[in-house]
Amino acid sequence: MLKLGIIGTSWISHEFITAAHQTGHYHLQSVYSRKMKTAQEFCEPYGAISCYTDFIDFLDSELDVVYIASPNSLHFAQAKLAILAKKHVIIEKPAVTIPSEWKELIKLANEHQVYLFEAARNYQEAAFQVVKNFLSNQ
Repeated sequence: MLKLGIIGTSWISHEFITAAHQTGHYHLQSVYSRKMKTAQEFCEPYGAISCYTDFIDFLDSELDVVYIASPNSLHFAQAKLAILAKKHVIIEKPAVTIPSEWKELIKLANEHQVYLFEAARNYQEAAFQVVKNFLSNQ
C-alpha cells in the first residue's frame, strides 16, 4: 500500500483521492495546506489523516507518493522539493509552465530514482483515441 500525501485542498484533490482509493494501492496519509483549518476540514471525510502547514514537515512525514494540486505557479517548486525528498510525484495539469522546468524535474527524478507523472487523464479517455486515430489517417 502506497502512502499518499496531497498538496492542495480543492475538489480535484477529492476526485484524485477517490480514484486512488479505488485502485486499492493507495492510502491517504497526509495533507498539506497553508492553513490548518483548511487541511482539517478537507480531511474530515477520510478519518485520521495527518495535516501539515509546514511544507518540509509534510515531506519529512511517511509518504511514498505526493499528488500536487496547488496553484499552477507552485507546481515546479513543490515537485522539485518532493523529488529531492525522494518521493514519487504526480502533478495536476499543467505540470509546469515552461519546458525547461519539466526537463529539470525529469533529470532530478532519474537521479533520485523516483517516478514523475503529470495527471493528464485525457490519455485514458475514449475521445483521445478518436482524435489520435483521426490524426494518424491524415
